[in-house]
Amino acid sequence: MLDTNELSLFEAKLRNVLDERSEEILVKLNRDEKLTELVKLLGIPELLGDVMGDERHRDGKIVVIGQTSTNVDILIGVAKNFGFQKDRFEFYLDYNDPKRFDFRKMQYSPNYSCILVGPMPHSGIQKGEYSSIIAALMEEEGYPPVCKMGQDELKITKSSFRRTLEELISKGIIAE
Repeated sequence: MLDTNELSLFEAKLRNVLDERSEEILVKLNRDEKLTELVKLLGIPELLGDVMGDERHRDGKIVVIGQTSTNVDILIGVAKNFGFQKDRFEFYLDYNDPKRFDFRKMQYSPNYSCILVGPMPHSGIQKGEYSSIIAALMEEEGYPPVCKMGQDELKITKSSFRRTLEELISKGIIAE
């Protein structure tokens, strides 16, 4: 740990480097997908959200995560009926996928429109202090909108997937 004088000298050097090379540093952090990590370390994660705004998600990836017995090809067919391309979706349809999935890649990322969730374990690497993975995603800042699929219970079916896409399009959360 630095003492007060050493910290003051370090701060001056850091300010000089940032003044001279801030664009270069930011471009590298952005290219290496490290900006989110930096702003979280600095305690200012809202900064990225302010910069990117709400429109950043409309054309991004749509993550579908949770257990289903519905074949992925059927879900892709439903999506294509709405005019979506297959590569717009990421499917993680095994019950245990959410336990291993690193949701942080979506936080403050302009690459994602929303997260569609179905049945999944409550615990996982991203749960933290929250009661479940879904609660963490819904309550933490910087994640795209989280949509629970199913009517009375979490369920990924052809009809719940179709209803969810219709709702997201009509609310302007995703663009076709």
